[in-house]
Amino acid sequence: MFFLLLLVHLFSASRAQSSSSNITIGSTLYTNSSAPSFWPSPFGHFAFGFYPSGNRFTVGTWLVGTPTNTIIWSALRKVPEISSGATLNFSMDGKLLLHRAIGEVQAIIENNPKASYASLLDSGKFALYDSNSELVWNSFDHPTDTLLVGQKLVQDSSLYSSVSATDQSIGKFKLSMQTDGNLNAFPVESIPEGKYVYWSTDIRGAGGNVSLNLAQDGLNVSTLFRATFDVDGVLRLYQHQIGTNGSLNSKPSWEMLVDEDRFLVKGACGLNSYCTLNRADITFDFVDGKQPQKGCLLNFTMENDCSESKKNNEEYYIYSSLEHTSWERTEFDGKESVSEAACLKDCNRAVAEFRNQLCFKHKLPLRYGRKTSKTVSKTLIKNRIGGGNLQKREMSSVKTVR
Repeated sequence: MFFLLLLVHLFSASRAQSSSSNITIGSTLYTNSSAPSFWPSPFGHFAFGFYPSGNRFTVGTWLVGTPTNTIIWSALRKVPEISSGATLNFSMDGKLLLHRAIGEVQAIIENNPKASYASLLDSGKFALYDSNSELVWNSFDHPTDTLLVGQKLVQDSSLYSSVSATDQSIGKFKLSMQTDGNLNAFPVESIPEGKYVYWSTDIRGAGGNVSLNLAQDGLNVSTLFRATFDVDGVLRLYQHQIGTNGSLNSKPSWEMLVDEDRFLVKGACGLNSYCTLNRADITFDFVDGKQPQKGCLLNFTMENDCSESKKNNEEYYIYSSLEHTSWERTEFDGKESVSEAACLKDCNRAVAEFRNQLCFKHKLPLRYGRKTSKTVSKTLIKNRIGGGNLQKREMSSVKTVR
């Protein structure tokens, strides 16, 4: 609870303006036209509409900035890419509809409520209203990876990291406000959900009215704060200086994990690879050399390595080690109390972890590897000599998305 109070009260600021300009029924946005491809907020600091994503487009809201904009909300995260030629229409029956170039029509808002007009407020909130000016839907109630001032992450809701800074589809990590008041971060692929929690507020039993939010407690119109669950699975609080042309610069004011603790994020570096602050040799090939975060693979099979001619024959193998390196252990791993020299004498194993005279024989693929100064484990690797020998590659440290 103390952590949440710090986040809410010490690191929050507000934008007091609540002014908005109405978007009327029949309004249309285009991807490839001289007409505007977005609707701005009254002061022009925020915009809603089409924004470029590679060679295509995505629908969302962004903080206008120099030299780049900052995406704060995205629609259709499961199928975000939109080809050129598409339009976004506020239809005559009061619904926001995406008309793709291939002729497909798709609602961009879940349950697609009927509205009489829409507004993008200076707070960054995109809202729909009925004929009585009653709010029927707003983006603040459906956060993607970012919270703005006045926005809450309520119980039983989540933030999802993005794939990359230029791809806002759902990424690898989830930040979930549990029904017991506990805030947990874990990989999306966790089965059961939350099994591999790597960060938690650990305040279970706080009650049924706990939320993560940036409260409106200031009148600073030149500074804007946002909390974003970043691509690397770390929640950060950013401070933006606002000028006449939008956000001029931003910097993190707080980070959920810093330095080597960032390697507690499980899955940041992919299968059969590990995270480190320094460059290091790694004895597996990259799945994709251009995208090292996808992980690595063993470039030979263990088949026939248990034949009598090869089993434990030193002529067929060379052994190497990685200091201060550890991996996630599973129920498929074996454990023995043996010497380091005997730790890899198993024809079915290519990798083992040695710690305090215990040998943990890992099954592939390896998961959640990290190399830190605090780790006392040593990873032992068996390489086959000859045509199937593993090649050593360099792996960069995890990049923090700012």
